[in-house]
Amino acid sequence: MPTKVKKISKFVNQPFDFILCVVVFILLALGVVMVLSASAPSALAEDRKNLYICR
Repeated sequence: MPTKVKKISKFVNQPFDFILCVVVFILLALGVVMVLSASAPSALAEDRKNLYICR
């Protein structure tokens, strides 16, 4: 009787891609900074703190 062989995904055996992770975090940080810098003037125009949109 043949034994069943589990098929493991090809992604499990791949090494962690550090450069891709760094690029994703840099783009995420830039996006957050862009959103905060775009929302600060509108919050200040309404006499609120500049990070009012984030709360």
